[in-house]
Amino acid sequence: MRFDIFSKISTLLNRVVDIITQGGLERVRVLNEFNRVFKSAFEIGEFDRLCSVTTSKGNQNFKHELSTIYLRSGFKITIMNDDNLKKQDFSRIAKYFVINKAFARKLMALGYDTLLIKGKSSTTGLEIPLKEIASLNDYMVN
Repeated sequence: MRFDIFSKISTLLNRVVDIITQGGLERVRVLNEFNRVFKSAFEIGEFDRLCSVTTSKGNQNFKHELSTIYLRSGFKITIMNDDNLKKQDFSRIAKYFVINKAFARKLMALGYDTLLIKGKSSTTGLEIPLKEIASLNDYMVN
């Protein structure tokens, strides 16, 4: 019984830390949902790359009025099985976001300003300003 209490407290504390470091409960829900979908797509063979989504440091040059004040303004997709990554792998993932302006605006409303797509162990990747995806360059202050 004692182990059960410590386990519950540990789980609760981990959830609180996640909420604080990720910037809010809604952000955590979005990240969890993306991770669930990416994992499912990989497991059933719809997608050859296993991806993980986290919040990370965004690009200062991509800031806008809705960007979070602290350094957690990047929506980062990490390709976990990054052996033999090609530029087209990054582009293929980015395509789903670039064509969805409404989702880019939702991410912006959550404080994100940068879409990052990187390999787990590679140094290459993409950084895309969300305000460009959402076609808001004329409406957002840099």
